Amino acid sequence: MNPLVSELQGKFLATGVGSLPHADAKSAVRDVFDILGHHIPFWPQLPRRSFFENMYVQFAGRLPGLVVDEAGKSIRVVADGDRYLADLENCFARIQEADAGAFAIERRTAEGLYLFVDELKKKKDAGGWVKAQLIGPLSLGLTLLDEQKNPILYHADLRQLLAPMLGLEAAWLVQQLRSHHKRAIIFVDEPYLVAVGTSACSLPRLDIIALIDRVVEAIHNAGALAGLHCCGNTDWDLVLSTDIDILNFDAWEYFDKLALYTSSLKNFIKKGGVPAIGIVPNTDIIKEPGTEKKILSLLSEQKALWEKGALITTSCGCSGLTEALSRAAHETAVRVAERLAAGRV
Repeated sequence: MNPLVSELQGKFLATGVGSLPHADAKSAVRDVFDILGHHIPFWPQLPRRSFFENMYVQFAGRLPGLVVDEAGKSIRVVADGDRYLADLENCFARIQEADAGAFAIERRTAEGLYLFVDELKKKKDAGGWVKAQLIGPLSLGLTLLDEQKNPILYHADLRQLLAPMLGLEAAWLVQQLRSHHKRAIIFVDEPYLVAVGTSACSLPRLDIIALIDRVVEAIHNAGALAGLHCCGNTDWDLVLSTDIDILNFDAWEYFDKLALYTSSLKNFIKKGGVPAIGIVPNTDIIKEPGTEKKILSLLSEQKALWEKGALITTSCGCSGLTEALSRAAHETAVRVAERLAAGRV
């Protein structure tokens, strides 16, 4: 466990998972700081703004053989030909050099990130935490297909690139945040962990852990905390066997499923791990009367998980909401975190 995590333990803070519904990046960043400025502001990803802000597109940009079809809203990899081989060789060389700058995220794919960092410059490090996120190697590897329509996770060359490439993208992200703010958190988004144990994911358990830990190690080496976000049910023993500092899960839907992994959770907390409880629904349910009361009731039933400190988030990203409901969801997360801090749950 990263020693830096001790600075987060015992605290109750709210943050966001990643995506927001805004089409205007300035408005999104303004909402993030207005609502979460005294908690943990985060880089808002804006998939409604542009297809290029889809998280799979954002982080796949440096992969050899990548083909982006903006009109068809799809991406694929063509792992063939002289250009592919040249790009592959160059990519491996940049990895060997640990050249994080070579894996910088382009502004056209992440306008919210660049405006978020600009805002951090103005704040001159308020002393708190900031957060960003990137796609995990398992999810990117299972989503992106090659010219044979096979996941690139099972392509010998590309699989070797996934974790080190994403690790350098994570290191670049940390550099941007820490150049203006000392305390940074990076969440590794792994929605495809729900496929573990099914025919869609035949990778051995230890290989999955190794892929994730390669990215976590890069985040730690860059001086940040590493979290993992999965918005479905999965093999939580596997997840808690990784080197993550923070576990972010959909507690609105799956609190009872995670609670079954008592031993692994106890070990995670004992080591100093911090739960990031996605207890605020990212659907229209957020506007229904009684939703916040239900959130507090669910938390009261699982006090052992959060009594030593926790982050509070929405259950997943909020790009499917209206801007008003997205604001309401994050405002709810702030209120819940502050109630926990005040001992009123």
